[in-house]
Amino acid sequence: MTSRISAPRELATPMVQVGRPLRNLPKRSAGNTPADMPAAGKCRHSDYCFDDGNVVLECQGTLYKVHRSTLERHSPVFREMFMLPQPEGSIEGLSEENPITLEGMEADDFTRLLSLLYPPVLGDCKITTVEEWMSIFEQADRWQIDCLRDKALRNLRMSYISPIPKILFWMRFRLPEEDIVQPFIDLIARPNSLSLSEAQAVGLELLVKIACARDMARDEGLCPHSGGFSVRRDEALSRIVHEVFYPS
Repeated sequence: MTSRISAPRELATPMVQVGRPLRNLPKRSAGNTPADMPAAGKCRHSDYCFDDGNVVLECQGTLYKVHRSTLERHSPVFREMFMLPQPEGSIEGLSEENPITLEGMEADDFTRLLSLLYPPVLGDCKITTVEEWMSIFEQADRWQIDCLRDKALRNLRMSYISPIPKILFWMRFRLPEEDIVQPFIDLIARPNSLSLSEAQAVGLELLVKIACARDMARDEGLCPHSGGFSVRRDEALSRIVHEVFYPS
């Protein structure tokens, strides 16, 4: 019976990089033939089913045949997972009929991670959008691939992300608080209050705190619609953010 493995969502811990052993370049699968079809209800990924792959993974019905050494080298989670004892006669991950099933993620997200572990051109990176870098960050965080997690965070910090999505993402992964002080300021100081969809996105607790911070800013004359600006407006708004959202 296929086991179902959910990757942990703990924040990545520093990991020791080991040397990359020399090996032959992986060969792409030649494609499906009537005598070489995957199990019913499943499909092989066109780019990540290597002829010389030695571990089979499944995510949302998509099969990947990749290299255990590659996963182990970069991810301590995979490394520990492969070390778990298995019952005799039921070794998972050796065939398409008995793959290791990955849960708690979309196949597109795992595919995107593999695109960085197996770049089509050495050193190439086709990840460009904020949504893609968020996906890479989440996958790297799940599998504790520190170098990709750091790379994704650097790209997210250099990208413009609207206040609410950035705040929610940063809070979800417990990223540095100072990175979202400005997004909070933008929400507090903007003329209009949160829309219904924005309120639903942030949830009741955060909605109440945002409303409280907006009231404090208005009372101190710090918002554009309150009729004036404080000389130290940014510092005052930052103080309100810390008082409301990060009380000591």
